[in-house]
Amino acid sequence: MKQSAEGRLNAVETELGPAGRDLLIVGDVLEGWLSECPAGPIELEGEQATVAVKALAGGWSSSLVRALATRPSTLTELSEQIPEISYPALERRIGWMRTTGQIDALPKQPRGVPYAPTRWLRRAITPLAVAMRCERRHMENSPPITDVEAESAFLLALEVAPLPEDRHGACTLAMQTDATEFDEGQPLAGVNIELKVDGSKSWSVGLVAQPQTWAVGTVEDWLNAMLDGRFEILRIGGADPQFAADAISAMRSAVFID
Repeated sequence: MKQSAEGRLNAVETELGPAGRDLLIVGDVLEGWLSECPAGPIELEGEQATVAVKALAGGWSSSLVRALATRPSTLTELSEQIPEISYPALERRIGWMRTTGQIDALPKQPRGVPYAPTRWLRRAITPLAVAMRCERRHMENSPPITDVEAESAFLLALEVAPLPEDRHGACTLAMQTDATEFDEGQPLAGVNIELKVDGSKSWSVGLVAQPQTWAVGTVEDWLNAMLDGRFEILRIGGADPQFAADAISAMRSAVFID
């Protein structure tokens, strides 16, 4: 962005505009995530960073992250869940993500070796979310957030979120991915959480028609809530609104706060 230089005739000064400043934030957050690599800090300017980011992008865009976030799966099981990707291509992506520390190999099972996300991969939601918000703010033709991406984000965060242990019931967290302003008539994508009296907990995709408790919002609402702590912009209601608020806070503290 250019502007006239004060006190100098026909001179201009160049400074970053809003998009440039937001891109700097994306770089800072990405650098922070790379520094947390389980194998040791990765320099942002190095080749290792390129490999790690490409592995993350490939897993995210192919629904591989979504499948692994649902439950640990073997290569054969992943191939059945993501038939649009060839077995060799899927094997390569698994290899890249495993080499860069984004997934772990679990003890071998009858159907093969299951793979599961590492905590570092779950923390990758932060640079992904910051980059998404930057794109949506400054790029008119930015790709829309898909239902699969929304579900992936919720699933990754919930696994490590310290959900409240002193209550039980069900709660729905949902995002309206195809609207800039919330519209009750538009479809939602998200997860259902269930906390049982015995202390066990579970979550699943595929929203219920009439949830007991809920927290819903647009993509921007959720990005601002998770990145800035602005929970008040979400629509929270039902039998136990505090349950939803506590679940959101737990996800943010586990994944989005350094």
